[in-house]
Amino acid sequence: MNIYNELYQQCRTHAKHTVWVFSDLQQAKFDDAKRCLDLCMSDYASMGRPAEMIWYLGDSTEGADLRELERMTAIQEDAFVSLGIPVAYATGNHDYDYAEACMRKGQTAYRLPFYEMIRSHSGWYTTKDVEDTWFTVDLGDWKTYFFADHVAKDNRWCSTHNRVRWGEEFYPYTEEHFAAIRKDMESCAKPIITAAHCAFPGGNRDTHLLSFVQPLPMTVRLHLYGHSHIGEYTCPKERIFSQIQWVDWQDIPQIDVASFENIRGTYCRSVLLQIYEDDTLGVFFRNHDKGEFVSAFFPAKTSTEVPGNYDRRKELSWTPW
Repeated sequence: MNIYNELYQQCRTHAKHTVWVFSDLQQAKFDDAKRCLDLCMSDYASMGRPAEMIWYLGDSTEGADLRELERMTAIQEDAFVSLGIPVAYATGNHDYDYAEACMRKGQTAYRLPFYEMIRSHSGWYTTKDVEDTWFTVDLGDWKTYFFADHVAKDNRWCSTHNRVRWGEEFYPYTEEHFAAIRKDMESCAKPIITAAHCAFPGGNRDTHLLSFVQPLPMTVRLHLYGHSHIGEYTCPKERIFSQIQWVDWQDIPQIDVASFENIRGTYCRSVLLQIYEDDTLGVFFRNHDKGEFVSAFFPAKTSTEVPGNYDRRKELSWTPW
């Protein structure tokens, strides 16, 4: 008996919302992408397709071969359309590989095939414009704030890895822009979940721009992110198996859901997020290779106060890099 499978079955009867969360399919070779996607989709079907929405946290593809990017976009589009539920997509660094290749050739025109595909579907969610840094999605009486990587329409600048990737001198956003997002969150009466390709400070891999959204309001209950492939030495390094961390200075857990492949990481991973009738949360970690849940986490319903003298903005001078 797998205790986590049993626990999931007990908890699902109390869930008013269930979301399938994953990131980083991220393969340069079509055959590798298709194999991992098919494995994950088959295992998800074996669970009875329980989610009402997908949250895809970036790095859908990899590389600068436009034909291959379009092929890998097409197989994912077919897979997700078949489920009949909406997709919310926050872009990640590898979604801009082709744009970067164009930039290095001095070209202002570029393509973002997966992002363009998401935008083409009515009822699916991502940023309205390639230069936007965030968007929101309502889920019942909850709201999710998604933070996205972003690029200039003329390819003069791009922000990935939670920093400015190129075109520092043209980057239009200052720390005040990100602080304004926090103000919007503070005005939200609903409990909040945040999601992005990258972590807040305290999570796996370095972070910068998201630090200017801190301190997060107490209504933020959880952050979900990808980017740092669990089980791969190159990315998390000493945090190779760290999936649960806390936002620096705050009692807000953040969950690394990466990755949706078993080539760089140890197996194809995803998370099922449950929101229960009493507005508590459950996070179930899935091993798609074995077709079983391997752990679970239940965040506390309320967070502690942020220290009164804490202001992350005072710690850092704005340097867009």
